[in-house]
Amino acid sequence: MEELLAKYLSGKCTPAEVEQVKQWLKDQGEEWMEKFMEEHWDQQPQHSTPEVRQQLADQIITATVKRKRMFFLRIATAACVAVIAAAACWLLIPSLQEPVRWELVSNTGKDLKKIQLPDASVVTLNRNTTIRYSSAYNKKERRVLLEGEAFFEIAPDANRPFLVQAGNAITRVYGTAFNVNAVTGAGEIRVALQQGKISVTCDSLSGEKMMTPGQLLVYNRQSHKTDILPIAPETADSWRKGQLNFVNTPMHDVLLQLENTYGVHFVHDNNIRQQQTVTAVFPAADLPKVLQHLAFIWDLQFRQQGDSIYIK
Repeated sequence: MEELLAKYLSGKCTPAEVEQVKQWLKDQGEEWMEKFMEEHWDQQPQHSTPEVRQQLADQIITATVKRKRMFFLRIATAACVAVIAAAACWLLIPSLQEPVRWELVSNTGKDLKKIQLPDASVVTLNRNTTIRYSSAYNKKERRVLLEGEAFFEIAPDANRPFLVQAGNAITRVYGTAFNVNAVTGAGEIRVALQQGKISVTCDSLSGEKMMTPGQLLVYNRQSHKTDILPIAPETADSWRKGQLNFVNTPMHDVLLQLENTYGVHFVHDNNIRQQQTVTAVFPAADLPKVLQHLAFIWDLQFRQQGDSIYIK
């Protein structure tokens, strides 16, 4: 190939040999061509024609300019990416750094408390009940955290689901009216649907449990078991109507409900068994009648001293 290259530089190649040399030079790559020119440009025979030498130089210059152009294109692309990334950070960082604020509403009084959420949904809080929601409420979803008992009347919004998180149970709402009972210390979480459609998820369910009006979902916090019981839909919010409605409710949870309703405290020596349950409806204003019923059914004795009620 060296002899053929020498013929090419001296201008003695046939047209076919010229094309062969050009193809060979192209195959060697830009770096070889630049190195070759640096080493041999001034050493070429004087009888090589200026046209041939210029043609070879043009090939190298074209390749070099093309490589530099690609280099600067890469630099420009990197610069654009950096500018876009900086702009994205400038737009996103403030929202990422924005602290999440929580609104807390509690009902510690003797009366029921009704509140309106930012989306115009209405929540009625039973006594000793707390509800919380963040500043992100009504953006992508409408999530509230509940401790106690509340009745929800939810404004429909297909794009922003309404979620009630009570312990391990999450109720997803599709525009409806329902009740959630998650009293602190109670052994069960209860969700009753009055109208519309909701679904409940908890660790005892493999997926969402869809509920229909007139159903009561009972989740046992200790056994993690979930049951569905039938109820009259209008009784889902009986406590808002001045009634105490118990459906197969453990005695321990009944006493907690009575404590929240009447502001009393029950004292017993662990003689209340979890398997003792109550199914009854009582007027909320008549504690003596409630105690009389419980005493008759479970052979108990109640003695009240101030705000304390002793059970034997």
